[in-house]
Amino acid sequence: MRKTVVSALMMILLLLPGCGEREARLQEGFGTLRQTVTDAGSIRFQAALTADYGEVVEDYTLAASYDGQETVVEVLAPELIAGVKARALRGETSVEYDGAILGAGPLDGEGLTAMSAIPVMLDALASSYVELLWWDGDYIAARLYVGETSVVTVWLDQNSFAPTAMEVASEGRTVIKSIITGWEAG
Repeated sequence: MRKTVVSALMMILLLLPGCGEREARLQEGFGTLRQTVTDAGSIRFQAALTADYGEVVEDYTLAASYDGQETVVEVLAPELIAGVKARALRGETSVEYDGAILGAGPLDGEGLTAMSAIPVMLDALASSYVELLWWDGDYIAARLYVGETSVVTVWLDQNSFAPTAMEVASEGRTVIKSIITGWEAG
């Protein structure tokens, strides 16, 4: 019995340095992504996004590009509104189509819309307060405070540190879920 207890304690002690390495990997991963978003001359990706308005849930496929100053989000699907673009510059967001400004219904009291979720995520990655970093299976997860009542959670590939998924919660309710593909930063 005594040998079993000693053996179990030794195994735990051998695993402890690995915990420190995994914790360091969390910090490295998120720090690398934050630096990439802050320093990038351009970022491009697509997002399969679900916006939950409470009684209505809408799905979109969006293409996003960021040039260091402006984020442009273009609707790829649904086909009915394909081509609608949102531009965000210095925190101002408008939705335009052939020069006309269109309204996009808010998901929360802070004015979050399906079209503004991508610029919100990029701003959060660059500068929002990090509440928590953790391992979620093989992914690095980060929870970031945005505004007074919103939280962005983003999941990163553990090897490339590219975002793979994102959620936005407002007032405790998840209003945006998104799968991110084709992340390219330069």
